[in-house]
Amino acid sequence: KKLVIADNLALYVDPIYNAPASATGGALLLATIAFAFQIYFDFSAYTDIARGCSRVMGIELIENFRRPYLARSVSDFWKRWHISLTSWFRDYVYLPMGGNRVSHGRWIVNVMAVFLLSGLWHGANWTFVVWGLLHGGYYVVSVNTAAARAAFANRVGLLRHPAWHAVWQTAVTFTLVCFAWIFFRASDMSAAWIVVSSIGEGAWQGIAQVFGAM
Repeated sequence: KKLVIADNLALYVDPIYNAPASATGGALLLATIAFAFQIYFDFSAYTDIARGCSRVMGIELIENFRRPYLARSVSDFWKRWHISLTSWFRDYVYLPMGGNRVSHGRWIVNVMAVFLLSGLWHGANWTFVVWGLLHGGYYVVSVNTAAARAAFANRVGLLRHPAWHAVWQTAVTFTLVCFAWIFFRASDMSAAWIVVSSIGEGAWQGIAQVFGAM
């Protein structure tokens, strides 16, 4: 996972993210998706090594990753990704602040504070702050729109096709997570904006070409 997959993905990701202004929107999009898998295979491999070494010494560590990119919502993603850190923030930050046993407004503050601290935990950089706040925003919107999204899925017939509904939810969640990874991977906010704008411009041009050919 580390040497064969993650390190080889880095050979593609690093040159593009180190000079995003020189890359096309398509290359940046592929690099962003590749980074999503690079960081997963890199980090989960280190976790596997730590769990294996500890088991040799008779210590059982908790599972830290549980197929996160199969998550069907952002809240589901955080039940699968970096479980040890998520559990720590839940037990020592979120619950002492009142968790969800507070008013709705205060609950939003609690969630955003936890994700802000999670971003800062990765480094004192605005890119990590934005990454954390994005996930906090995702989480709040996901919870607050759960009923409306279920009603919409029922109206368009997705609930009658559970497999397609699951594919749709997984694809949307993965897209949101990858968008946030842009800020996590970019060297600074200027580089992140170049990546976002280039991918957006490339997508817009692609849509225009499709409709222009019709």
